[in-house]
Amino acid sequence: MTSDIPVVLERDNVNDEFVILVRCFASHGDKVESNTLLAEVETSKANIEVYAPKAGFLAWEFPEGANVPLSSPIAFISEAPPTGPPQFERSSVQGTCAADQQGVNQALATPLMNANAMLPVRKGYLPVVHGVELPDATEYRQRISPIAAKMIEEHGLTAANFAGKSIIRKQDVLEYLNPPAALSASLRSGVLSNVATVATKITQPYIEIPLSKMKRSEGSTLAAGAKNAIQSAVSVMCFTRGLRRVLENTPAGSNASAVIVFEVSRLLRKYPSLNATYREGVMLQYEQVNIGFAMDDGRGLKVAVIHNCDLLPLAETVAELHELTVAYLDNKLTPTQTSNSTFVISDLSGMGVSSFYPLISENQGGILGVGSEQFAPNNTYGAYTLTLTFDHQLSNGRTAALFLYDLKSRLQSYEDMANNMGGDITCSRCGRTTTQLAGTKQYLLRSVMPEGFLCSLCVAGN
Repeated sequence: MTSDIPVVLERDNVNDEFVILVRCFASHGDKVESNTLLAEVETSKANIEVYAPKAGFLAWEFPEGANVPLSSPIAFISEAPPTGPPQFERSSVQGTCAADQQGVNQALATPLMNANAMLPVRKGYLPVVHGVELPDATEYRQRISPIAAKMIEEHGLTAANFAGKSIIRKQDVLEYLNPPAALSASLRSGVLSNVATVATKITQPYIEIPLSKMKRSEGSTLAAGAKNAIQSAVSVMCFTRGLRRVLENTPAGSNASAVIVFEVSRLLRKYPSLNATYREGVMLQYEQVNIGFAMDDGRGLKVAVIHNCDLLPLAETVAELHELTVAYLDNKLTPTQTSNSTFVISDLSGMGVSSFYPLISENQGGILGVGSEQFAPNNTYGAYTLTLTFDHQLSNGRTAALFLYDLKSRLQSYEDMANNMGGDITCSRCGRTTTQLAGTKQYLLRSVMPEGFLCSLCVAGN
């Protein structure tokens, strides 16, 4: 019908091709008004509400729990009510739309939509793979990326070699051509191996709870980082007395986290192997320093990114971090604000955790974990534990230790400079001396680039 208006989904995350229809708030055939809340969908970044684009009768195209391609409308708004119950096609899905449960007797969803190659597989059985025919309950289609399709053709393979995979990518072809050593002999002989391909059977009672799309995306990112990196870690204790004192004179809204972000971004220019990632025997050293700051208030972990952080004065670093925090709390972080980090800081100082082992994410070579402030008896100041996890393929323990030593020295220099206001040390940028700064409650800090000292006014961009 030409009068049908599609209810389409905006691409919230450039990496998502599918979203999950979490909840339906209106039934199939209901008359709805413009801007009526219709559904809640889940992306890998957030849950998003979907509203009616105009008034009319609602016709659902997908049931609750369906994996919805971003290229497909989830529903249509028509001038006339639909003539019958929704006709959903078979596919893998977690559940059905609650509003239409009486009209649907089993979990139904949509077929996979693909802009690339789609190869049908006969209903009832998966193709023969390594001499074994595997039963299946439903029909499905395989989607093949252009690069994978070319590799399959070059090596004389077929879609049957990747039975059970609905999406075939370059990595899948590489893993088939170069299986793990323990499996390679059995795979080449055409016999399905029994070596650790199935998880140990659970014999005690349990409840199956599907993970959210956000949590699955987080796990995938960390798994990719673990697969690509050889992770190791070193730690150091850093006293906080001087840092706490000078925060009173730094830009409004400053906190220890912002200062650590500011200092780390400068040090990454001195230690570029930590601002890099490993690829097939080569170090990919990033030209920019984009600091990711991990945030999690219980609604899901997200990494907000301050791009070109090493070029920002402290005042702008504070403002950027504040803006990202507000956006996270309002669930309004954009894909740009969460992409292309080159190094991550995970700060659990507000959670009472003394120390922890942070995990490197995909496409990175380092992450800094900040523990909570631990207080000595009868003292009003304490110390943080700073833990650096690094990729041993790119760096080593000595470099990581030097990085932490420099970071510790820079943070403690806040106290040193605050206490030493009577000397004749000069700011490398503006030329102000400690004597000139003494009357304004300003101070000098050690600097890596340029080497020497910078006054707090220059650091703040004044």
